[in-house]
Amino acid sequence: MLNRNYIFPFFISLSGYVFMVSMDTVIKVLGSNYPILQLLFLNALFSLIPLTFFIIKNHGMQFYLNQNYKFQLIRGIIHSFGFLFVLMGVLKLPLSVVYPVLFSSPLMLLVMSHFFLDENINIIRITAIFLGFLGVIISAEPFGSNEVSMVGVFFVFIGAFCIALTNLITRKYSALSSSFSASFFSMVVSVIAFLFAMKFSFVSMTFSDLLLSMFGGIIAGLGISAIVYGSRMLPASIYGMTSYFQLIYGVILGWLVFQQLPTTFNYVGIVFVFSAGILLFYFDKNKK
Repeated sequence: MLNRNYIFPFFISLSGYVFMVSMDTVIKVLGSNYPILQLLFLNALFSLIPLTFFIIKNHGMQFYLNQNYKFQLIRGIIHSFGFLFVLMGVLKLPLSVVYPVLFSSPLMLLVMSHFFLDENINIIRITAIFLGFLGVIISAEPFGSNEVSMVGVFFVFIGAFCIALTNLITRKYSALSSSFSASFFSMVVSVIAFLFAMKFSFVSMTFSDLLLSMFGGIIAGLGISAIVYGSRMLPASIYGMTSYFQLIYGVILGWLVFQQLPTTFNYVGIVFVFSAGILLFYFDKNKK
C-alpha cells in the first residue's frame, strides 16, 4: 500500500512521464512536415516557459548567480545530443519500440556507476542488466530486416547512452547544481545549439502547427519539472516504478494516434524490461 505522504508526488511523477510521451508524440506528428532541428529548437524554447517559472519559484530571481557554467555547458551539450538522437529515433519507429529501447538508459547508468561512482554490482543487478538488454533486443528484432527501422533503433540507443551519461555526471557532481537549475540550463543550451545547427533557417509553419509545437514544448517543460519533483520527494523504489508508465502510455498513444499496435516481440520485450525493473526495485538491497 502506498504511503499517504507519497500519493501526491507519485501521481505528479507519473504525470511527468505522460507529458514526456505526449511531447514525443507531438514531434512524431509534426516530423513529416518540418525539419527535426527546427522542431527541437521550438520544443526546447517553449519548454523554458514552465521551467523558468519553477526555477524562480525554487531559487528566486537570482538563480543565475553562483552557477558552475562549465558544468552546465558540458551537461547541456550531452543532453542536447540525447534529445536529438532519441527524437530522431521517434520519427522512425513505432512508440511501442522506442520506449523498451530507451529503457536501456538506466541499465547503462547502472554499469557506468560501478566504474565511475564505485557502486557495487551484485547478482541482482547483473540479472536485471541481462534481462533489460535482452528485452531491448527482443523488442527491436522484428525490424532487423528493415534498414530504416534499425537506424531508428540505433538512434534511440545512442540517445539512451547520452541520457545515462547526463545522469552520471549529474550524480557525480551533484554539489555543483540543483535538479531544477541543471534542467533549466540544459534546455537553454539546447535552444542555442539547435538554433545554430539549423543555421537560423526556418520552414514556414501553419498557425495550428506552431500552436501544436508550443503545446509540445510546454508539456515537455512541465514533464521535466514533474519528474524532478518526483525524484526529490519519492523513495528510489517508488520513483523508479513511475518511469515504467512510459511503456504502457507509449503503447496506448501509438495505437490511438498512429494506429501502431505492438507485435508479439514488442510485448515479450516489454515483459523482460518490466522484469528487470521489478528485480531492481524490489529485490536489490542497495536502494541508493
